[in-house]
Amino acid sequence: MTNKKLVVKSLLEDPLFWSVLLLNLLIVYLYGSDTIYNYNIIIAQSIQTFAYAVAHYILIKNTPINYAVKKIRLNRKRKRSDKNRKSFGTYIEKDETGNTTYTTIFFILLCFLTVFLTAIVLSVNWIAHHNTFIFQASDFYPAIWAISNAVFYYKNNKVRLTYSNTSPSDLIAIPFFKLYIPLFMMFSGAILVMKVIGDIISFILSNPKYWKSTVDQEQ
Repeated sequence: MTNKKLVVKSLLEDPLFWSVLLLNLLIVYLYGSDTIYNYNIIIAQSIQTFAYAVAHYILIKNTPINYAVKKIRLNRKRKRSDKNRKSFGTYIEKDETGNTTYTTIFFILLCFLTVFLTAIVLSVNWIAHHNTFIFQASDFYPAIWAISNAVFYYKNNKVRLTYSNTSPSDLIAIPFFKLYIPLFMMFSGAILVMKVIGDIISFILSNPKYWKSTVDQEQ
């Protein structure tokens, strides 16, 4: 975050931040006492990552990022009396929605990384426990919570990105690293610690509304 300063007030006033923090505390409570559930922590993070990624995919697909207006011709029938091709038909103005290029790129990254990483973790879990998948009913709680957070993530960023003319890095790069850095950090060995630290830190670093330019503050 070059030349930007964290605005603590914006962070503390955001319900989504507290929801993410509480979700991580719930995971610590559910899985912190027994290492046998380490694989379940990765699965919980994978579900969270996938939910956020789907939300971001829909976001950049349906949100008019750039302010542009297209004219749509409603009546395409041309009469013989119409000499000028542009003179016939009825026109309406319609906002251009979404960005096909960035949406496609993000969708490919979403599929290849999230789905395949989850499949690998499930396979390792199955083999490591002698053809038995370690599972507990409480695994559903973080999954439901994570999906709910993804809905809030979509609503929060819908307003921020609409007609923002934001750059490709804001649309793809920053959300991509926010989503997958915690997942990759968890493969370092300290799964629970890396999940909590990586998830919260990447969440804060990747949210522009928590950061304000030092130039703006001086003004």
